[in-house]
This record gives sequence, C-alpha cells and structure tokens, in this order.
Amino acid sequence: MSDLKKLFKQKNFQINPLILKNLKNLGLSLNEFLLLLYFINEEPSLDLIKIKDILGFNDEEILNIYSDLLNKGLIEVIVEKVDNKVSETISLELFYDKLVLNGYKVEDNSTDVFSKFEREFGRTLSPIEYERINSWIGSGVSNEMIVNALNEAVINGSPNVRYIDRIIYEWSKKNSKSDQEEYKELFDYDWLGDSDE
Repeated sequence: MSDLKKLFKQKNFQINPLILKNLKNLGLSLNEFLLLLYFINEEPSLDLIKIKDILGFNDEEILNIYSDLLNKGLIEVIVEKVDNKVSETISLELFYDKLVLNGYKVEDNSTDVFSKFEREFGRTLSPIEYERINSWIGSGVSNEMIVNALNEAVINGSPNVRYIDRIIYEWSKKNSKSDQEEYKELFDYDWLGDSDE
C-alpha cells in the first residue's frame, strides 16, 4: 500500500507557473490541458499508445482532443523529410504565441519572486523548489520577506532553498514572538487601576 502511495506522490510532469496563471483565458477543457501538458513534458508527437498509457484516454478521445487543439489554433503539425523519411512533430509555438499575443500578463521581473530566484541561482528552478516557494506564498509569507531571505542567503554565500527556508522560519518565529509580546503587554496593562483622578 505504501509503495503504491509513493507512486502517486511522484512528480513527473511539470509546467511553468506563468502558463498556469494564464491558462484560464484560453478556454481549455481539462482533457485538452492534459494533452497539452503531455506534449510539453513528454514528446511533441501523436504516439497513441504512449498517450493512452500515460493519460488513460482511448484512441477516439485522443484524436478528438488533438483535433480540438488543432481547431483552436493551439498546436500545429510540422512535417519534415529527413533522409527520405517523413516525420511529423507537434509544435507548441502557436500555444505560446497565443499566450503572448492575447496580452496575457506576466509579472514584471522586479516583482516576480520566481524570476528573482532563477536570476540569483543562475538556473531554472526545479519543481521541488517551485513547490517550496509556492508553499511560503500559500502560508502567507510576504513576497518582500521571501526576497529579503533570498538576498540574505546570497550575502551569506548559501543561495539554496533549504537555507532560505530556515531564514524565513526564524524571521517568522521572531515576528510572531514580537506580536505575542505586544499582545501580552496590551492585556497585562491594568486598565481599571489606571485613572487620572
């Protein structure tokens, strides 16, 4: 049972969070999104057997979803002839162009936490790093505190998510302690005994 649970917890597919933010405006069905996700992560070809194995769709479903993506102008088929062999690949350029051309917003790099991390790390973030940063944001840690912790880690020569996580934890602990002290001082004050009379 626990081995099966581990399989379910594996993180094989990934997608750029900026794409996720802008997907709602494309009017995609869940199945269309899943097939696009397959093309982004696996291979840009219509391998029915592999798609069935990974996504669980039958042949007819795959062809219908594929046709819908073509009709919506989100993918196109590129036919190439190499050494007298014809090969077809699926291009996602139309999908990316549609995100850009339809005026979808991408946060300015100066305020985008993920871009700041990638710039300081000098590489693309791993899915685990994205997940960790998202968990800070989701738990109410301000972007300002996250960026300050990143800067602190860089200054200390340890620009990694684990170290930054510790910094955020310590700062959050200090903030909650000072909040508690203010709260305690407020309620320890003898309101009834204090009078100007």
